Amino acid sequence: MAARLRLSLAAAAALSLLSPTARADSFAEAKEAYEARDYQGAVKLFDKAAQAGDPKAQYALAVMFEHGRGVQQDYAKAVEWYLKAATQGSAPAQTNLGYLYVTGQGVSRSDKQALEWFTKAVENPAHDAWDEALAWGNLGNMYFWGHGVAKDHAKAAECWKRAAEKGSPYAANNLAYLQEHGLGVSRDLAESTRWYRKAAERGYPFAEHNLGVMYESGHGVMRDYAEAVRWYRKGAARGNPWAQYKLGRIYERGLGVDKDLVEAYRWYLSAAKRDHALGQEDLKRLGTVLTPAQVEEAQRRAAGDKP
Repeated sequence: MAARLRLSLAAAAALSLLSPTARADSFAEAKEAYEARDYQGAVKLFDKAAQAGDPKAQYALAVMFEHGRGVQQDYAKAVEWYLKAATQGSAPAQTNLGYLYVTGQGVSRSDKQALEWFTKAVENPAHDAWDEALAWGNLGNMYFWGHGVAKDHAKAAECWKRAAEKGSPYAANNLAYLQEHGLGVSRDLAESTRWYRKAAERGYPFAEHNLGVMYESGHGVMRDYAEAVRWYRKGAARGNPWAQYKLGRIYERGLGVDKDLVEAYRWYLSAAKRDHALGQEDLKRLGTVLTPAQVEEAQRRAAGDKP
């Protein structure tokens, strides 16, 4: 499952999501300082606006403490400021607060509290599309795993669909996986392929791999090895070990490409460097039939691959 489904929580993307206008001059100045990479100056100005009660500044200050930008990293301080912003209705602060409750950073780990904050974020009328997508995606994870709530794949699918419709490639990939395997929803390979494509076209490496699988197997789409190779290449270029492994297998078998054992070894090697078990096994197997010169050539090609 892990090869096809990517289940990881996401936090709001911090200052890139801040409003271009600010109610307080100190906040506007802080944003300018941040964009100029004057993080220490930004912290002082965010603190001034945050102390005055500006929820955007409170959220931004929490981000600075969480990531240690311009100040020593302090998760407890991050929680303190996220909480202040969240109680004032900041959707990204609510999402990030839920994330910290799940991970137990700066606060005692609590799936129940995380679920409550993710729920507040999706119900928040002040959120923008991306805030909402992140919160729905995280909420889907909680239902899929049964963290803080009864496990419910149908509810997970519903949450991920809401996130996918708001532009989350992560959620689109996970929704596609549920549709491909009929988990919580009716099995629908065509619809699954559609969502994999949406995620892949946004550059999500797991979806690029998964779309390649659909083309290679002919599930939900006509079998097309050339298309499979194209999408595997995209995922491999972003460092996805499964896509790298699949490229190795494609070249070893000559599916949609000329058979090339050196190129196969190259991609098995790249996957193996990412601790891909099958890649490591096939690397050893193929290494027994290649000459030292061929292995050296494959290693040279793999040197430029993303680890």
